[in-house]
Amino acid sequence: MERIKHFVTENPDLVFAILLAVSVFTFFAITEPLFFTHRTGFAIMERFAVLGLVGLALTLCIIAGEIDLSIGSNAALAAVITVRFTDDWGAVNALLLALAVSTTIGAIQGYFIAYLRIRAIVLTVGTLMLLRGVALFAADEKTVMLTDFRIPDFISTKMLVYFSPASLLVIAMFIIVGLFMTYTRYGREIYAIGGARKEALASGISLQRPMIIVFAISGFCAGLGGIIIGLRSGTAQALGLQYLLLAGTVAAFIGGVSILGGKGGVIGAAIGTLTVNFLNTGLVFNVTPSFMVQLYLGILLLVVIMFQTGSRVFDERQRRSQLLNDADRRRSILADKIAEIRRPPG
Repeated sequence: MERIKHFVTENPDLVFAILLAVSVFTFFAITEPLFFTHRTGFAIMERFAVLGLVGLALTLCIIAGEIDLSIGSNAALAAVITVRFTDDWGAVNALLLALAVSTTIGAIQGYFIAYLRIRAIVLTVGTLMLLRGVALFAADEKTVMLTDFRIPDFISTKMLVYFSPASLLVIAMFIIVGLFMTYTRYGREIYAIGGARKEALASGISLQRPMIIVFAISGFCAGLGGIIIGLRSGTAQALGLQYLLLAGTVAAFIGGVSILGGKGGVIGAAIGTLTVNFLNTGLVFNVTPSFMVQLYLGILLLVVIMFQTGSRVFDERQRRSQLLNDADRRRSILADKIAEIRRPPG
């Protein structure tokens, strides 16, 4: 019981994310008879294969104190490259090209943000527009399509009841990134530059290396997500996938990242992604219009941010109260010692 109390005290945002995920799942499991089935579970994990990558990428960027607004356009470009060149070059070569392009784009963004000290929100808006143009050029301003659908059939093959090769690959990606962020020096540097950048720079931590790593991972995740969508559907649109930014941002904040940076983790990103998928899937069963889905996601994001703000204010008040109590106790001890010194002997 003491361990549970300590965990709740130390990780209020993660506990809130878990409770929110359980609440959303329970609500739709009770109200929708088809929600709590193997088929729905498989569909949720298929959504996780794409949105999970975006949520993971945005989680890392926000931990580092930045954000990548170009992630949807980067994913769309990767999807176009993969679908456009798979028939001519083969799936493996097209996939590797798409990953290389997306990762390089992310690394270049990280380089400019770190060396030129440009805010990511400004740079990535420009990149978003640029990548849309490049994707339109690569697609000849039309929807590109595969002619061989054996690959889409393979990556969507059901395995172990709820999983497919795509979702298992993304779960492996989460594990690798989680180990990287927890047990490597570079992961700790990413947390440092997000939570206390001035102090981190003053202590000798380079801004360039962690920033390039973060945005390279973001680009890789965007590219992999675009590849999965392109190969799964067999089609790609240059102006598609823009919805990923909002959904991924909601997933990241549900998972416990702080807008101030330096806070959050892979487990939270996974829980946040599942929560968004529960909500999306449940609303689909209710035949909810797409604009209403966006509305609910926006409301959910506001609720999470208000909770985080309230939690932070509460923590600050608790810390201030503790400092005042410590000061009063020390003042009382000092007064007792002075009184003892002034007391006449005998």
